[in-house]
Amino acid sequence: MRILIIDDDRQQAENLAALLQGLGHQAAWRTDPVQGLAVLTADPFDLTFLDMRMPGIDGLTILKRALELRPDLRIVILTAYGTIDSAVDAMKRGAFDFLVKPVEEGRLRALLDLVGKASAMTRMARLSAPTGPSDEVFVAADPSMLKVKDLIRRVAALSTTVLIYGETGTGKELVARAIHLESPRKDKPFVAVNCANLQGPLLESELFGHEKGAFTNAEARKLGKFELASGGTLFLDEIGEMPLELQAKLLRAVQEQEIERVGGVRPIRVDVRLVSATNRDLAAMVAAGRFRQDLFYRLNVFPLRLPPLRDRPNDIPALADQILGELALTHGRESLALAPTALAWLREQPWPGNIRELRNVLERAAIIDEDGLITLEDLAMPGTTPSPPPGPASQMPSTAEGSLSLSDRLEESERQVLIAALEKHRGNVVAVARELGIPRRTLYDRLKRLDLEPARFRPGFGD
Repeated sequence: MRILIIDDDRQQAENLAALLQGLGHQAAWRTDPVQGLAVLTADPFDLTFLDMRMPGIDGLTILKRALELRPDLRIVILTAYGTIDSAVDAMKRGAFDFLVKPVEEGRLRALLDLVGKASAMTRMARLSAPTGPSDEVFVAADPSMLKVKDLIRRVAALSTTVLIYGETGTGKELVARAIHLESPRKDKPFVAVNCANLQGPLLESELFGHEKGAFTNAEARKLGKFELASGGTLFLDEIGEMPLELQAKLLRAVQEQEIERVGGVRPIRVDVRLVSATNRDLAAMVAAGRFRQDLFYRLNVFPLRLPPLRDRPNDIPALADQILGELALTHGRESLALAPTALAWLREQPWPGNIRELRNVLERAAIIDEDGLITLEDLAMPGTTPSPPPGPASQMPSTAEGSLSLSDRLEESERQVLIAALEKHRGNVVAVARELGIPRRTLYDRLKRLDLEPARFRPGFGD
């Protein structure tokens, strides 16, 4: 990513820039806040780190002016322990997150990963019948997912608690974010917590915060996710992994909109819309005594079920196109496209890992591919070969020596697809490239290699 640092402390700015460069990013810095604001609004940086306290113009003022000029900016506030409240206020005004100085590498890595995921989400805008903010978040072309989109729009306007069911990798967090974007809370924070990543005491501190001295190493007060999400939406992923002893405290927070920090002595009011997700059968867990019944009923007010990828094959072309667009940007490629036979193969797979598995397969293929057109050979796992889908390739006759080789079968399958497209469009290469989703330059290379002359398919050729 291209990252800008605005901090009047030159040493702090240089240290953070060196840390970012060591992690593989491009980092520039400015110590003059006025110059920093000018650069920030004029140059398309992916992320900006902004110090809160600077002479002449403070961080909140820069944040306000920058977001007025460029609402899409991602700005992370740099703050000291004594000004965390101001950083939280900055988040409510549009900052993406905040970091406490001196910046720890582990926390920085986690933040950069979060920014990368958020950037990927905002690029998901290739959708059918766009009608609302959620259309910028997830792909939906299959009837089953179009129904999910309709349900999102119905429930988003309310403050109803939503519980999203779905297998791992189906995009539950994307749906939660879509609910947030369609809701009246869309301008407030969206905060996500994965309950499976933290043990009981750590998860309690993450959700509700803690006071200084509440336990060993609690050297400063920490605000929990409930406080950071106040006014907006809190997304609890893998809610089925939450320990029983913590579920009672969560139930009170949801019902009363009131929390207590670990080690705290007074209740704190919050205003949070809760969206949860799970890949487990919570009703069965309730019956087995592993999940509180009262909490289940409180979370399950509006259940929303996401179909697995194998049940929504019509989403695969749009998902693959979106993923390849992201990979092209990430890998510095001009473009990436799927050969028709490769797309047909993708549509036939069971995808037990759902969208996450699809992304992994396409990323591996993008690494192997050399010409921008991903074929079946590119999709093959090392040491394996994907079987071509039913069609011309699988109906090829055998040679005198036996069955045709894989490369011959793939080439003949590709030839048949290109011939059919050329015949359909009467040799119009532009139309063929558009239909097959192939860059024209790549298509010309393929036609030349297969000795296919577009002019042969034009009306009147040979007369």
